Amino acid sequence: MSKRFVIAPALALAAVASPAFAQDSGDFAGPRIAVTGGWDNVQHGGENASGFTYGATAGYDAALGSVRIGPEVEFSDSTQKKTFAAGATRYTERADRDLYAGARLGYVVSPSFLLYGKVGYTNAQFTIREDGKHRNDRSGLRAGVGAEYAVTPTVFLTGEYRYSNYSDGYSRNQILGGVGVRF
Repeated sequence: MSKRFVIAPALALAAVASPAFAQDSGDFAGPRIAVTGGWDNVQHGGENASGFTYGATAGYDAALGSVRIGPEVEFSDSTQKKTFAAGATRYTERADRDLYAGARLGYVVSPSFLLYGKVGYTNAQFTIREDGKHRNDRSGLRAGVGAEYAVTPTVFLTGEYRYSNYSDGYSRNQILGGVGVRF
């Protein structure tokens, strides 16, 4: 994965957010949890397959004027599965659980709208079935961009695109929606 893919969005958010440090806003701050779901597409070895991904996210956003920054963790799973043929051998490869830990940097555009970027470590498990069942963990880097809309002071909706690049040539694109609560 190109370093520009990760660094460019973070620098753009920082450049836009820098003048806002002098402002004071209490929206989009504090602990949060959310459930997410959406499209998941895994690529490996020139092949790709799509499925549905679903999971839960927890994080904390600290306020620095109109900028929000904080850690987040996520557990997700996927229905993505693909059957391949290699000569006379057929095997099925399936995406399983995905663990993520990273950071999110956002900018409060309005009292009810936050734009953010994220980057962090991800570890996904892929199951390969041929004559038996083999589970392989793949570690990598995730980067993404998204938006959060405050429905009420505590309830919010999210929309997000993210890209994960794992070891051994695995990668995935995801488009997700979610609903969450701030405490």
